[in-house]
Amino acid sequence: MDLAPPGGALVAEPVLLASAVLFWLPAVARTRHRLDDPGRCLYLFLAAPLLDLPAVGMVAAGHTAAGLAMIVGMLPVGIAAAAVTWSWVNREEREALADEAAHLGGGDPVAR
Repeated sequence: MDLAPPGGALVAEPVLLASAVLFWLPAVARTRHRLDDPGRCLYLFLAAPLLDLPAVGMVAAGHTAAGLAMIVGMLPVGIAAAAVTWSWVNREEREALADEAAHLGGGDPVAR
């Protein structure tokens, strides 16, 4: 079975590039369409297993190397999801400390 895309690479590669850009826009672009922190976490954590489903199908069909390459290629989605979550948790913690310090009149919580 030949795994070449129909229409050749001339059509398939620009379409894949455009879909990749459209996928990442809500998560990383600083536009009015960017998701808030909880939305970005949910978007990336839900997308990760869905993006791996075709790779699992490749492995099940006997194309082990191609399927594993696809799974490894999706690792940045999981890494980005973890980074977005970590950033969100740290931002929430800083804001909570700042609110607590402002409420108590204790000044800058970072300076302690």
